[in-house]
Amino acid sequence: MRLSLVGSTLLALAVAGSLHAQSSDADYMATVKRAAPPDIVNNATVVRMNGSAMQTIQKGSNGWTCMADQVGVPMCMDANAAEWAHAWQTHAKPPEKTGFMYMLSGDKGASNTDPWATAKTASNHWIETGSHVMIVGPTVKTMVGYPKDLDPDPKKPYVMWPGTQYEHLMLPVK
Repeated sequence: MRLSLVGSTLLALAVAGSLHAQSSDADYMATVKRAAPPDIVNNATVVRMNGSAMQTIQKGSNGWTCMADQVGVPMCMDANAAEWAHAWQTHAKPPEKTGFMYMLSGDKGASNTDPWATAKTASNHWIETGSHVMIVGPTVKTMVGYPKDLDPDPKKPYVMWPGTQYEHLMLPVK
């Protein structure tokens, strides 16, 4: 079940038509390797979309899964974070587990009020965060003292999607 859950999570995150579906495996791996420290990526399962199917580029041994999303942003997540991401993508209740994600190449931006927004609007508090890691899951609810502003400074730690069941801690690393 865990493998199919991770697969469906990644399928939802990578949406058919990924920018990297056309690139070579070597080019894709070069992109994905920017997501996390080498010790994580080198031993992780690396997947990508190939049409509407998920293709494994590298079989891993450390429980991490890495990929580039539909706009080419590389990320790596542990199994708990993959379950959390699956819940977010399917609008389900997140698991009662703490997960960790790397996005050391940063992101292309997201709404800080609407977890499913795909573009910036005048009212959705769009925010871009550079190199960062994320802590997801119930632990974030007990981590007091982090800003829950709708327009936080993305160069400092903050809670993304505050007040929703998907709130998570964003920790810039550069």
